Amino acid sequence: MDRKKERYDAFAPEFQAEDKAPLPLHVLRRTALWLGRRPVAGIGIRALRRAEYMALKGLGERLDRAGVTPADPLGNAPESAYPDLPAQIFAELLDASRGTDQQAIEQDFYVRLLRQLNPSQARILVLMADGSTWPMVHVNAGMLPGVGSHRVLSYASSVGKEAGVLLRAQVPNFIAHMFALGLISVGGEDKDLEPDYEILEADTLVRDAMAHVETDLNQYPNIERCTIQLSEFGEALCDVALPKGEP
Repeated sequence: MDRKKERYDAFAPEFQAEDKAPLPLHVLRRTALWLGRRPVAGIGIRALRRAEYMALKGLGERLDRAGVTPADPLGNAPESAYPDLPAQIFAELLDASRGTDQQAIEQDFYVRLLRQLNPSQARILVLMADGSTWPMVHVNAGMLPGVGSHRVLSYASSVGKEAGVLLRAQVPNFIAHMFALGLISVGGEDKDLEPDYEILEADTLVRDAMAHVETDLNQYPNIERCTIQLSEFGEALCDVALPKGEP
């Protein structure tokens, strides 16, 4: 017992007095690791933990006095960093709606629309800006040949490949999004595009969808041929957004 008390007394002057300046944290932690390798280190480690706690407490108090908020170790922003964000955004929209400059309002509208597009969709938009018509197909699955009851692939088109889009598998999603924004209009089959349809239907994405219908769903695939081109709204956007001389 006397030997244990001597060990405790050896640490006590440094770690029991709260009014003394704490040791640097790296020194405390290195000492704790050193003691952890010793057979009888319980008292010393507890004392070091106490000292580390006091050091962190003192650091927190100094930061509080300086008006500094420590960063969240998980990278979370404090709640006060974004106060009433949805309400703030809505208020800004309402404030913008009260404007009287028609040209400024139109420019703001197109800017907000373009912010919803990704670079791949911009490439598609530029390619279609000349008013050209492109083949597009849906792949449907049905219990009877030639009858599609539900769709397994939508908006597959060769326009993505021709536009140089690298994410080829995402082209149907890009087209669907542009259609939802009103930038693209969908029409029926164009017999003049027969060679283009054949090339499109040989594309890996379309063939994989058909194989999925036959093999996994045990149903019959049905290809629905359509066309896509810029809508009047899409043309208006290109007139505003594309530099003169483009595409």
